[in-house]
Amino acid sequence: MKPGRWADQGVGFDYSGANTFVLSWIVERLMAMPFQDAVTKELWHKMGAEGDASIFAARYGIALSSGGFLAKARDMARFGLLFTPSYKKVSSEKVISDRYLDMIINKGRPELLANARSADGDSADPEIKHNSYQWDVVYNNNDIYKGGWAGQGLLINHERDLVAVYLGYIKEDGSELAVLPRLRELLKTIYPE
Repeated sequence: MKPGRWADQGVGFDYSGANTFVLSWIVERLMAMPFQDAVTKELWHKMGAEGDASIFAARYGIALSSGGFLAKARDMARFGLLFTPSYKKVSSEKVISDRYLDMIINKGRPELLANARSADGDSADPEIKHNSYQWDVVYNNNDIYKGGWAGQGLLINHERDLVAVYLGYIKEDGSELAVLPRLRELLKTIYPE
């Protein structure tokens, strides 16, 4: 097998679910448990989730960590709250460290996103600062965003103590309703810059 290379390391960005798989395998090795059990122990139980989440698994129980996560919208909002000053509403302990938040918001490499190979062209959006540490987009106003299949999304702003979760769908023609731009425009009327 000769997969080739799109660009040298550190030159550009190309989304790859393989990175997420590798990270989940590292979690499994470090915690000596399946990925789904680590998520349950370190996040789901600590945030008081209303229901169980599901992670698609391949044969023999290998978690499909790059897109097989399903949870109730209210529980995704609880997860989002872990990144805000209101984390105490859902957890008795601070699960997301200030160091990690700082890494997400301030330690991205915008030059990689500027050289992204992206089907949707989002990297050209002047409001995008970078993407970082498994978050799809970090905006200049420090909104952090993670999208899901068929238009689901989680938008968090630590400084504004804001969490927004939305569920999407795919229309018959295969297109998605673009909720994120509409949501961000609405939030600009509430939080003018």
